[in-house]
Amino acid sequence: MEDNGGSLIKNGSSRKGSFRLGLGVKGAKDHTVIELGSIDTQRLLLAGGGGRETQQPLTNSLSPRQMKSLSALCDTILPSLNDFVAPSDESLTNFYSISASMAGTPDRVGGLICERLKHPMTGVLKLVLWLLSTLFGTLIICGMACLSTKFPFIRSYPDLSLQKRQEIVQSWALGYFRHLRMFFRTVKLLTLLVFFTQIDESEDNPSWKAIGYCGPDPEFKAQLKNHFLHGTSKGGQELKEDDDAEEVIGPLYKGLVHLNNPRDISADALRRFGFPVSVIRRKPKVAANLSSPSLVIQCDAVVVGSGSGGGVVAGVLAKAGYKVLVLEKGGYSARNNLSLLEGPTMDQMYLNSGLVATDDMGVCILSGSTVGGGSSINWSACIKTPEHVCKEWCDHGLELFESQLYKEAMDVVCQEMGVQSEIEDEGFNNAILRRGCQEMGYPVSNIPRNSPPDHYCGWCCLGCKDGRKKGTSETWLVDLVKSGNGVILPGCEAIKVLHKNKRGRDRKIARGVAFEFEYKGTKDICVVESKVTIVACGALSTPALLKRSGLKNKNIGRHLHLHPVTMAWGYFPDAPASEVWPEARKKSYEGGIMTAMSPVVAEFEKSGYGAVIQTPALHPGMFSILMPWVSGPDIKDRMRKFSRTAHIFALGRDKGSGTVTSPDCISYKLEDIDEENLRKGIDKVLRILAAAGAEEIGTHHSKGRTLNVKQVSYYEFEKFVKEESSRSLTDLSTPLCSAHQMGSCRMGTNPKESVVNQRGETWEVEDLYVADASVFPTALGVNPMITVQAIAYCTAQSVLDVLRRKRSRFDKK
Repeated sequence: MEDNGGSLIKNGSSRKGSFRLGLGVKGAKDHTVIELGSIDTQRLLLAGGGGRETQQPLTNSLSPRQMKSLSALCDTILPSLNDFVAPSDESLTNFYSISASMAGTPDRVGGLICERLKHPMTGVLKLVLWLLSTLFGTLIICGMACLSTKFPFIRSYPDLSLQKRQEIVQSWALGYFRHLRMFFRTVKLLTLLVFFTQIDESEDNPSWKAIGYCGPDPEFKAQLKNHFLHGTSKGGQELKEDDDAEEVIGPLYKGLVHLNNPRDISADALRRFGFPVSVIRRKPKVAANLSSPSLVIQCDAVVVGSGSGGGVVAGVLAKAGYKVLVLEKGGYSARNNLSLLEGPTMDQMYLNSGLVATDDMGVCILSGSTVGGGSSINWSACIKTPEHVCKEWCDHGLELFESQLYKEAMDVVCQEMGVQSEIEDEGFNNAILRRGCQEMGYPVSNIPRNSPPDHYCGWCCLGCKDGRKKGTSETWLVDLVKSGNGVILPGCEAIKVLHKNKRGRDRKIARGVAFEFEYKGTKDICVVESKVTIVACGALSTPALLKRSGLKNKNIGRHLHLHPVTMAWGYFPDAPASEVWPEARKKSYEGGIMTAMSPVVAEFEKSGYGAVIQTPALHPGMFSILMPWVSGPDIKDRMRKFSRTAHIFALGRDKGSGTVTSPDCISYKLEDIDEENLRKGIDKVLRILAAAGAEEIGTHHSKGRTLNVKQVSYYEFEKFVKEESSRSLTDLSTPLCSAHQMGSCRMGTNPKESVVNQRGETWEVEDLYVADASVFPTALGVNPMITVQAIAYCTAQSVLDVLRRKRSRFDKK
């Protein structure tokens, strides 16, 4: 996917502008800069769909043998079922009759495997695909099921009947061999994710109408059409030029510099913002390197990452009058430049296109990688650091967390984001959670959000269409841009923190960052020289950067917590209309993503470790990969119920932990108490769903058992809940997810047990700070955005003290 900029339109006519756009895939694949004064901007917008294009094909380098096996596997997961006919609904008939191959899914999956999948077991996956295309490979992997009475008495997997192939896949899913369970989970995930998110030229998918999904937010599509055709704001009032530009491409466009121009042009752009820049001349065809970078940029502070940590620090420092450079690996997607399409958004705004998992595939991980970081695609929950957590961290010697400064920091960040707890209309999942808790007598409360009471939007996990969700790209980074002291460089990945020995110092001192970006198909390197360096690229990426930079602290990358999540679901039919609840108009993917929460098994007042009950955002792709796969017909039946299937999850505050070397190499293990807490959570979730009126309930366990609540006795219901909530969560039979990663560079009182001190400064390198969720001393137990921002705000105050001292010494000289 590419994301090319739009223009300013008034009254349906073309108009030339003076600002530039340079939006690309993750900001790293494409940095096209368009001078709006030189083109017919209306034609550009109408042709490009407002700066959004359909998915571009990935290069599939799998061999014919591997593709033969992959196609057979995809068609096993999603076969063509021609015996299903719905006379009154042609879309349903088409959905059941289409197979994965008919939709072109195997080629797309092959492209993902070759270009996007960076898991350590990817090589094994390719090997198994090749083996399944051979007779003896199939015999080894599939066993007796591939034997035949006819010569040569063995059939390769692609040559087996659909029934045989399904039996084999089921045996992998529930079998004893962990590697086969990993293989099944990977193939299922990729097949379903691609099938239900792939789009054609009209941004449609062959399954969406049948499953009751509308695609991108209809209000957003109408907003785009109205804006690009009529160039008016709400109420029909014409917008001023700056407001119009902000409406089209978001509020940060004036502070973005894209390094896809020749060096002199890029250098001049930075100099206009007040940053001294040196252009290094090299011989033709000589690649840039650390000793001979393309550009050397000077600033007061360089911040690596623009999410809830980096965005706060950057905004605070810039408002205080210091020159701040923000490096962001991802691209900038804002407002009308969004697609609100699940597949393209995961590719553009999520780390590794959303394809991140632990080494053993035990936990699937979602993490933001875009300007604004996770705050741009998270679910809006803004919960202050719980008192018992502050006390626990203070008991560890970290007095910061019971200080007046920290309390003020939480208040400041909540005010900046407009955090409030009112709800005008509750969405499908949350209404069910609330009613079920009330029926069961469980505690339930409103979740504070960084969006207004009437923000009824289920697409916030794909970006905010109107800027009403106040992530860092709508708050702190706006402060940075408006101050005139800061610049954001999207599509730039830090490769090393630079540091040096200084006479009279016990430790090294940071002097900046080297980063790389893609320019004309090759990697280019630049260097930032700064007085202080702040690393805030997330708990999965910060450890790798510190290690690449030569830091040796043994705690870097250790103590990783994931807030493991497991879910259950309930189906609420939408007919007959007179008996429908929630209202028939409500769909599972619409409405505020998180507005209700229950601490029924959270143990806030006891151990402090338990699980909170909340609701997720699941569009068709994510929904499909979580639902159990029992057979091709079964998964299509489950997807047919998509729009009226509610999900509720238990999120555990984990004592278990893992290690992270890079986002491609993560290990993690639950402790027994974590698994027990999640099981307790699932027990409560199943009861909540039933109490709310679900007709059918189930979990995500591979056996795919369901229960029709209205047709069973109390004894049968209790037996089902007990059995489903007691299943193992560590054998790959039930998928676990994580959207919160923390603790991999934890804060502490000494270098033997931690990476940074209370001020956020690393023990090893002076003037090098870490300001993201990686500094959490333990798992938090609730949504972390407020805690990340509050810690970053405190760290920013420490950085300000350093910069003031440095400025004072300079002034005296």
